[in-house]
Amino acid sequence: MAIALFCGIVLLTLIITYYAAKKTTNTSDFYTAGGGLKGWQNGTAIAGDYMSAASFLGIAGSIALVGFDGFFYSIGFLVAYLVVLYLVAEPLRNLGKYTVADMIAARFSDKKVRGVAALNTISISIFYMIAQLVGAGALIKLLLGLDYVTSVLIVGVLMTIYVVFGGMHATSWVQISKAVLLMAGTFIISLIVFAKFDFSLTQMFHHMKTATPLQEAFLNPGNKYKIPLETLSLNLALVLGTAGLPHILTRFFTVKDAKTARSSVVYATWIIGIFYVMTIFLGFGAAAFVGAADITAVDKAGNMAAPLLD
Repeated sequence: MAIALFCGIVLLTLIITYYAAKKTTNTSDFYTAGGGLKGWQNGTAIAGDYMSAASFLGIAGSIALVGFDGFFYSIGFLVAYLVVLYLVAEPLRNLGKYTVADMIAARFSDKKVRGVAALNTISISIFYMIAQLVGAGALIKLLLGLDYVTSVLIVGVLMTIYVVFGGMHATSWVQISKAVLLMAGTFIISLIVFAKFDFSLTQMFHHMKTATPLQEAFLNPGNKYKIPLETLSLNLALVLGTAGLPHILTRFFTVKDAKTARSSVVYATWIIGIFYVMTIFLGFGAAAFVGAADITAVDKAGNMAAPLLD
């Protein structure tokens, strides 16, 4: 079943790439989808970009192991989009460029500045991509039983095909499909977990007080982040870091104007916010019905907590 579902999704994305490639006829189409995406489309694609395998696995696992602090970690990701909405989206779109390096070069006419910006973009993308490949590889290994290296290679090859042949059109619609599938799957699993608690939030929170080794402390802050300065540093990194992610910033060039760019962020914020609320149910369900010992036996960081909810 898992193999059939995986192959079906891969086939769907390759079909999307094929039709997207036919629509890509010039540089603008390749880099910015011709600026023709609607607000809801771009917002959903941004959410798809952001709700990655690393995010899905990491947040749910963190909640399962450390409770409140795990969810608190996700708040920084969400708040980041307020910064993007009010400070980044509109001025970035008004520049009408293709990349972050183009944007900076437009404000500072110096080739060295462009070079530094390009190097910075590549560095961020490499580190970010490594995290995504690690998460996706681990997930495919668990679900399909493939070798880890093979799993990572499959994801890497598919990702390259989407971008090289389909450009921003393919990338956008693959991310939209991913967001829809991830939200639907997370909703179904969350609903099943909630049903275990008879659809009662009171019963769920009461049960969690005794379901983990942390006991009542599971619902309190301080299980992981014990130093206030450490917490502040983490959230500043999440909030400001998101506002500088190249693959997020580039998405504001795929819409026709600043108004649509702002609406994209609003759509993305709602989708991402709902997603992170649902990770509470995944984390609580894994903690209650899988157990911390079994979760850490598979992965010490808890990244396999959500997939273990079978």
